[in-house]
Amino acid sequence: MNDELRGGSDNAPHHTSFSIAKRRPWLFIALAAALLVLTCVVSLLCGITTYSPTTIYTDLEARSIVLTLRLPRTIFAVLVGAGLSMVGACYQALFRNYLASPFTLGVSSGAALAASSALVFGLTSSSIGLDISACAIIGALVSIALITSMSMRQRYNHASTLLLTGIVYSFFCSSLLTLIQYLCDYAQLFRITRWMMGGIPAVAWGDLALGAVCVGVTFAWLMRNARGLDLMLFGDDIASVKGIDVRRLTRSSFVLTSFVVGWVVAQCGVIGFVGIIVPAVSRMVIGIRHKFLIPLSCVVGGILVVACDVVGRVAISPFEIPAGVFTSVIGGPVFVVIMLAQGRKFTASL
Repeated sequence: MNDELRGGSDNAPHHTSFSIAKRRPWLFIALAAALLVLTCVVSLLCGITTYSPTTIYTDLEARSIVLTLRLPRTIFAVLVGAGLSMVGACYQALFRNYLASPFTLGVSSGAALAASSALVFGLTSSSIGLDISACAIIGALVSIALITSMSMRQRYNHASTLLLTGIVYSFFCSSLLTLIQYLCDYAQLFRITRWMMGGIPAVAWGDLALGAVCVGVTFAWLMRNARGLDLMLFGDDIASVKGIDVRRLTRSSFVLTSFVVGWVVAQCGVIGFVGIIVPAVSRMVIGIRHKFLIPLSCVVGGILVVACDVVGRVAISPFEIPAGVFTSVIGGPVFVVIMLAQGRKFTASL
């Protein structure tokens, strides 16, 4: 089994045997972490006004802007990228399908529908007092519960059934969201449309607490169950034989990742493709072992979201383009290239 995890098997996706960092995984993670630090430094320096390190050190106003506005926003972007990436890696292992992500499964759509409904129908008003983050997390949890219950009614409950159910549910939620947008007034429509583009907002230090807890707890859980996720790639039966409680791992992972997805959607809107392309690229570099794949995915996801946020701030300054626009623009072509490259490798290996 260990040889299979390192080199792939007939049941696992074939392109995993082409990873280039099997023997030095932590070196690649360290290099990616260094690149993340560099990207974060650029994020602190660049914006409507670009500062030099000397200016930040000597100018009190510039230092205040960096510490109170740009630094929390940069950390927030790292949390968003890391959260979406590790959720994507988790779903792709559980479903044994590299198209699985918070969006294809319908979790993001359910969270977006709940948050948009809360905005339009005034559930977040002071009289009712519901928080939009709580509404989005509830929507994500309800989505997971509905998708799982619907798929379990099938005689053959396997990953493809669950994924197909999620895709159908995602279209259903998107249709309801379109109906809500049609019925709301122009002010609400603009707010929802802008929010659905997916952007990194300016946040205070206190706003980072919930996200840090959600991402940190989920990361710790996935790392603790990395071997179980490895075995899930080869099927539920093999994982069960090796001592993995498949039902418990699946349900617990769904619940924890739903908190992450709900928090991201509530704060940032819909940021697409991060949960698909980042695990795919990381898997090509470092292999399929989740002990290394999850940390690398988190780091690369942070790099991607922070970089897209920086580009959005400086592209047409002083106006901002939402980071979600750039993740989709980059993610689509990258995903196609990855699929074509892996198809050629698979053909060459036959």
